[in-house]
Amino acid sequence: MTQPLERSKQEKLRRYFVFFVSLFIMSFGVSLVTRSLMGTSPISSVPYVWSINTTLSMGTYIIILNAILIAAQLLMLGRKGIREKKIELLMQIPVSLVFGVFIDVTMSILSFWHPTVYYLQLISCILGCCLMGLGIALEVVADVCMNSGEYVLHIASVKLKKEFGTMKIMFDVTLLLIAVGCSWIFAGRIDGVREGTVIVAILTGPVVRFLRPRLRFIDRWEEAPTLRSEESSEENIFSSDIRPANFPVITIGREYGSGGHEIGEMVARELGIPFYDNSMMEMVAKESGLSESIVRDYDQRLPHSLLFELVTQDFTIPIEQSMSRKDALFVAQSRVIRKLAAEGPCVIVGRCSNYILRGNPACIHLFLRASDDYKAKRAVSYYGIDKENAYAHVSRINSVRRDHYTYFTERTWGNPADYDAVFDTSRLEAASIVEAVKGLVKVKP
Repeated sequence: MTQPLERSKQEKLRRYFVFFVSLFIMSFGVSLVTRSLMGTSPISSVPYVWSINTTLSMGTYIIILNAILIAAQLLMLGRKGIREKKIELLMQIPVSLVFGVFIDVTMSILSFWHPTVYYLQLISCILGCCLMGLGIALEVVADVCMNSGEYVLHIASVKLKKEFGTMKIMFDVTLLLIAVGCSWIFAGRIDGVREGTVIVAILTGPVVRFLRPRLRFIDRWEEAPTLRSEESSEENIFSSDIRPANFPVITIGREYGSGGHEIGEMVARELGIPFYDNSMMEMVAKESGLSESIVRDYDQRLPHSLLFELVTQDFTIPIEQSMSRKDALFVAQSRVIRKLAAEGPCVIVGRCSNYILRGNPACIHLFLRASDDYKAKRAVSYYGIDKENAYAHVSRINSVRRDHYTYFTERTWGNPADYDAVFDTSRLEAASIVEAVKGLVKVKP
């Protein structure tokens, strides 16, 4: 895997432009949710309560809150940590100031909006969530800075050795309790915390996940100055008609019950190349520094429901920088898969390998599917599942695999456009599929 190119001055300017646009859109979303009178986001709840009970604006209190969060970071990092994170800490200051100003500007723009009909309040809240999701997605695309709320959670996750999602829930609940307490003390009623707060918590994550892959055109626009300067070298790498020395690397995505493991072994045996499926667990454990039992527990599944992951995931940074165990294991697994693919021809089953090795000219990507009846019968005969539970068991496992794939790739599991060939094992014999794969190896340029 090549190292990322040094960003040119023009690319940096474009990224900062996108970043500040993202801050404005996020602030507009926060203000629209707040003006809906259905509550506000957890991070904004305390500033909002303070602002409606004092003479200072919500934006001013957001700046104050961010200053408190930066001070908390300094306390947790200590002198050595401050020296190492100096740039990240300093960058949060102008970001906090700009975001606070944007909040006041957008709250002023929306000063006319005071919906009294419930359905208008609901529409306003949902639209605000969508704008917040768009802003967060653009912030990830910009990839230049992290806001104080997210950064303090990352530091706390490391210091306390807790999952980011756990810390995020604790942080949000703490802010909401403070907001409720302050509201009750100031006004004798609860402001800023209503069903809209729950809607923000649940809806923002899915919106970000939906929008992120659809903003790749902005990524390309940001990187254009650098990409043009490296155009000739890229052409030299990918325009050659000569097959890479490690060809073929065959990845096999498969539905549970379709026989992917068996067919993968047959393909590897026929071609005389290594086969990797569950045997990767030991390598991933070594790469991640975690025990093999933990790696197996997290293998190709999410430890919680997809909804829980969407609520608790940190969407403001690339996955490579995440403190979450599930994300760290995926990164370690990705490194192992890339290393195996670089070492020589092989067959790799599952684990988002087609996505991890996308664009690799040595690869042939396959997907195996089958009818529900075939998968259920195979689950009974091959895996020993009870007949009564076979259909439900197959459906549950494939749902987990689908969620896992979607979570880490932001793509649709089994989409034919992402593969060189898709085979229905309930209609084709395993031997015929192996022969077809051998044919692909022969004809692929």
